Amino acid sequence: MTTELTRRDWLVGGATVAGSMLVSKMVSAQTVPNPNLNPTPENPIRAGFNENVYGPSLKAKKVMDKAAETAHLYNFFEQRTLNQVISKMEGIPGSHIAIGNGSTPFLEKAAMACAIKGGKVLAPDPTYQSVTGTAKMLGVEVVSVPVGDDLHIDLNAMRSAMTDDIKLVYLCNPNNPIPSIIEKNALKDFCLEMSKRALVVIDEAYFEYVNNPDFQSMKDLVVDNKNIIICRTASKIHGFAGVRIGFAFAHPETMRYIAGPFNLSLGNVAVAGAIESYQDIEYQSIIKQKNRESMDILEKMFEDLNLEYVKSNTNFAFFNAGRPSTEVAEELRKHGIWSGRPFPPFTNWVRMSTVKPEEMQYVADTYRKVFG
Repeated sequence: MTTELTRRDWLVGGATVAGSMLVSKMVSAQTVPNPNLNPTPENPIRAGFNENVYGPSLKAKKVMDKAAETAHLYNFFEQRTLNQVISKMEGIPGSHIAIGNGSTPFLEKAAMACAIKGGKVLAPDPTYQSVTGTAKMLGVEVVSVPVGDDLHIDLNAMRSAMTDDIKLVYLCNPNNPIPSIIEKNALKDFCLEMSKRALVVIDEAYFEYVNNPDFQSMKDLVVDNKNIIICRTASKIHGFAGVRIGFAFAHPETMRYIAGPFNLSLGNVAVAGAIESYQDIEYQSIIKQKNRESMDILEKMFEDLNLEYVKSNTNFAFFNAGRPSTEVAEELRKHGIWSGRPFPPFTNWVRMSTVKPEEMQYVADTYRKVFG
């Protein structure tokens, strides 16, 4: 496996440089806002929210502007088109796909289904909190399993924690706030095993950013398995965090737990934009390249300062600052930079989202100046 703590070698080849120049020209053609090179506490660089700072693609923006003209109409037919687009791309029957306002509604409804069944939730710790947070609000007990010493999700420890009263198993892959992945064969075996005993929910919010042979989506498992749900979102690489589109992949018999017969809450702008954005493969490649450029800047800073970090499979880094993350956040905010909130028990670790490379360089230079 290649998902260990690392201090990555800094290697930049001529091909990478040439590719970066080409991608930079392509991004400029997207007419995105200029980098924030003079940030202030009132107008900070947003390196704490795991957003796509470039926003939706230009193609998506054009159809979204047009879709606003039909805001008075229901979008049943457009939803059907989006379903067909995703079905073709993922190789999953349309009957196994539900569309929502981001992935959050599906994650929350899975927790509600667990509460109705009177069971517990099993999840790693730390991880994304839509499922666990909703469960706790509903009075559902959450069995939290600490990540391993390598900061990866420990499937064997989760197996050991499994009991008959656990009705939902939640895994975020890649994880958040720790940007690690679960090895694909081990995860598949775990899903098939645990789905015989409970509902298994896999949150793949960041899967588009992964470039790791050890990773594989578990989406194909939903075709024949009634106890597995895969959640996706357009909030990350597609830049739809404020627009809201997401998907659930599940067996039709499982959909009744997390989706209604039709969805009246989806806006025309969001649906139209998603139809275009998911087919805009070129733009997704651009964003992945720019994300890599920014991550290289961060990782070079970690190397220069000898900071421990987790190899990232997402659009954010997780590193040991050697001091409380709250202290780091407070100091960086003075220089116009937002970083991630604290993630107990890793109170000395900082989650830092990638931003535009020019902004990322400012973040790295500022961090060196303040803490180096």
